[in-house]
Amino acid sequence: MEPVECRAVIWFLYLKGRTPRETFDEIKETYGVDAPSYDLVKRWHREFKHGRNSVETAPRPSRPPSAIDEASVRQVEAAILEDRRITIRQIAQEVNISTGSVETIIHDHLYLHKVSAR
Repeated sequence: MEPVECRAVIWFLYLKGRTPRETFDEIKETYGVDAPSYDLVKRWHREFKHGRNSVETAPRPSRPPSAIDEASVRQVEAAILEDRRITIRQIAQEVNISTGSVETIIHDHLYLHKVSAR
C-alpha cells in the first residue's frame, strides 16, 4: 500500500467519524498484510484531528544539492587564469564557496593539476 493511498484511506475514514481502532480494523480487513500498523493509523488520526488536511508528504527544507555550478566553475577558472599563483583559500574567499568545492572544480571540472611544488 502506497503511503499517500494509506493516508487517503485513513483521512476518508476519519471524516466518516471512525475511531483509530475502527479505522485500523477496516483497513486490516480490506488490505490484509499490506495494511499499515495500528500506531501509524493512530498517528495520522491525531494529525488530522490537529488540523492537517493534506495526505501529501510535506516538503522539508534541505541543503542545495551542490555549490558547484557553471557560474562558480567560470569564476574559479577566471581567477586562476588571472593569477596562476593564487591559492585555493584565496579563490574560495573570492568566489564565496568552500575550499573543498574549489578543489573539486580545479581537479574534476577544469582538469588542472600542480606542475611544480615551488
